[in-house]
Amino acid sequence: MIPSRLQDLQSEFIDLSCEFARKLSTPTNKVDGRDVIVALEKTICDEEAFWLLRSRNNRAESAIDSYWTSKHEYAKQKVVERLANRLHDLRLPTEIATESQGTNARQDILLTVKKPDGSVKKRVALEIKTGYRLDFSQLERLMRDSDVVVLIRAETGHVTTLRSRRYDALLTESLRNRIGRLRRLVEGHAYAIQGRGCFMCANVSCPFKRRSTRSSRFTLTNDHFDMDLDTFLRTLHLVIDKAVESVASEI
Repeated sequence: MIPSRLQDLQSEFIDLSCEFARKLSTPTNKVDGRDVIVALEKTICDEEAFWLLRSRNNRAESAIDSYWTSKHEYAKQKVVERLANRLHDLRLPTEIATESQGTNARQDILLTVKKPDGSVKKRVALEIKTGYRLDFSQLERLMRDSDVVVLIRAETGHVTTLRSRRYDALLTESLRNRIGRLRRLVEGHAYAIQGRGCFMCANVSCPFKRRSTRSSRFTLTNDHFDMDLDTFLRTLHLVIDKAVESVASEI
């Protein structure tokens, strides 16, 4: 289970997020703690985080081709089907949920292993990536909610198991830094941090705002589409087998 020290820091972080949300809320703009957590993760710039929460707008997002979401949903379905059959073979008291919202993150698949008395023994999250992008902040949040995170990269064939206790020092220090940042913001001490994010920042009143001439839509060429689809369909069953056996060995 999650160490008590980490749970205490997490509770403090959530309490401060709610306090900051109340400070920013107005009769026409209700901000909650989750909004604060998302904004702080979206940008390292304090001023942009303020702007996101006050305007309730997000960065300009890329238009997403449904091909990518369809791949993800297809892979998730295949993993759940295989996982449920394997758990049935093992005769283990478990629950399976998809798109489960935890305190810190939404899990693609959450497996909850129960003790004989019905209490929770272990939480195993499965995170499926069907492209090449990897979000380390998301992995951190998943580890704060679960005992084990099984990361599945369908495109590359990678399957790896992250045990949260092994990274306790990282998770603890990261939360302390987030708490320190929130305390600064609650006290009104914000930094405008310049960087690549200035190209995507929607705060047009910021003097550091930069214009980007690049298109926000990414489309695969015909050749790349053929290669991507072929690789996905050929490797998916292999990574599913690896992932399911990784889960079985953990429980």
